[in-house]
Amino acid sequence: PSPRSFIPKSINHSPSPTSQTPTQVDSPQIVFKRLCLCTFGLITTFVTWGVLQERMLTRRYPRQTGEKFSYVYFLVFSNRLWSLCFSGFINFWWLRRKPWVEGVNLMEISYSAVSNLLSSWCQYEALKYVSFPCQTLFKSFKLLPVMVMGKLLRNSSYETYEYAVSVVVGLGLTLFLHSSEDVDFGSFGDRQTAGVVLLGLFLTFDSFTGQWQSLMFSKHRKNLAVTDMLFYSNLFSTVLSLITLVHEDELDKALEFVFEHQEIHLHFFLFSVCSTIGQLIIFYTIREFGAVVFAIIMTIRVLMSIVVSCIIYSHPITFTGALGLLFVMSGVGYRIGKKAQGGQLIKFQSLEMGTRTQVLQSWHENLDM
Repeated sequence: PSPRSFIPKSINHSPSPTSQTPTQVDSPQIVFKRLCLCTFGLITTFVTWGVLQERMLTRRYPRQTGEKFSYVYFLVFSNRLWSLCFSGFINFWWLRRKPWVEGVNLMEISYSAVSNLLSSWCQYEALKYVSFPCQTLFKSFKLLPVMVMGKLLRNSSYETYEYAVSVVVGLGLTLFLHSSEDVDFGSFGDRQTAGVVLLGLFLTFDSFTGQWQSLMFSKHRKNLAVTDMLFYSNLFSTVLSLITLVHEDELDKALEFVFEHQEIHLHFFLFSVCSTIGQLIIFYTIREFGAVVFAIIMTIRVLMSIVVSCIIYSHPITFTGALGLLFVMSGVGYRIGKKAQGGQLIKFQSLEMGTRTQVLQSWHENLDM
């Protein structure tokens, strides 16, 4: 596909329910190749992103004898700055959007930007206390806080099986934490428990981000586009993370660390590139194959991330931990299967992206940047 085809046609406006746009039907071979490329791209970028995240936050520079990079907000700032440049390029140069949004109070977008900033800080900081496989698996429990926040902010309703899935995932996560991470849920003073608390805060802030943005799209149906939301959220997050770095007197220290250790230069560059390219592939995958196929790919990516992390960084997983992992993946897989019922999983024509709310829901359920 051409580079321009990676930008979803319906990313800015919800399609009219009465309009019927003819779509070109592709051969199964072409669709299969496209699906393989999307799968390879998503798994490669996000597995690499996870490996780099763990390397930068848990290992020393130089290796074995050096010091650890402890400036989490600088990592958040770097990631958001790249995302700001990416979303600005797409919004203003490619899609020719105006630099303002009529009828929208941009300060309302800042609420989700703050929660997004806090969620990123919590997940990065948690790596100081728990392993990357634990952090990655914990994100599978995102369904429950998303449903709770959806009920509180938008009065959303959910199927009974979704609550059952969250219970199964929670049970599997408990088994994994208690065995592989040795978390004592009766104690609140150990490092692992602190990591679990941070991950719980991550899920809370992240679920608020997605539901608040969905609320904004419901409120401003005609004017607000997905790319507008991405750009201004990244703008607020970049500015706020920079202010935090300056206020905490960490900006100079973080820059000094980066300049002194050449190895981290490549890690920062690849970390941000994987984040940016990954977001572009997400849009294309949802457009071409829909949210269900995208969720399946990202579930495979979770398993791959855990396996690769265990191999590279020697994380032990006990039998009980593996059983907990099986519970989590079974629950997630069951939910995907229920959502796929009654429809053809892979179609041989580009799919309409659907409403902007559905796009953001798929984005936040499966993305953890």
